[in-house]
Amino acid sequence: MRRNLPDERLVFADLETAGLEPWRPIIQIAAIAVDCNLRELERFEAKIRFNRKFANPKSLRKVSYSPERWKEEALAAGTVMTQFSELLRRHATVDQTSSKRRVFQVAQLVAHNGAFDGAFLSAWHERFDEFLPASPRVFCTLQRAIWLFQEDKSLTPPPDFSLQTLCHYFGVPLHVDDAHEALNDVLATVELYRAMSKHIQSMADMRFRACG
Repeated sequence: MRRNLPDERLVFADLETAGLEPWRPIIQIAAIAVDCNLRELERFEAKIRFNRKFANPKSLRKVSYSPERWKEEALAAGTVMTQFSELLRRHATVDQTSSKRRVFQVAQLVAHNGAFDGAFLSAWHERFDEFLPASPRVFCTLQRAIWLFQEDKSLTPPPDFSLQTLCHYFGVPLHVDDAHEALNDVLATVELYRAMSKHIQSMADMRFRACG
């Protein structure tokens, strides 16, 4: 039986990883849950302990990784996974049907380059033989931006669709020194989504007035 929730929620997430392959460790995760009006409901951030022999050293140099900070602040991967899964369940509003035809709810994830984050989260949970309480279809702000520039020919496309480039384009603060820190990136992703949503609404209003 479906629970009576006040709205359909989104959970924005960002991962920092020790390499590009999904079997590499996730070293940091952040998430922000929002309501249907994109108002923040809850946020989460954690650094994760990992075995450096499975890390790509080049990737570690590209993210905001510090051995000293991780030694002081990082938690066991299983602990972080449990905390993240609990957050997803608190904001689960998407109906799914089990093999026994039972309807239950999972969270709707949003990420910049959602295919990347989705693959890592799935592989992470599989390694622990745990269920990921989120829809397998991850909404992607990168893909949404590509569609936006396709839909609105008045916009000049940016040179690329990286998070930093799009944030600069839409006036969302994300300094180069703040990028690749999970919480900073997920905050910027939420703001980017808000900015694109506002632009899309403006487009719709203009079309409505034109038709009227």
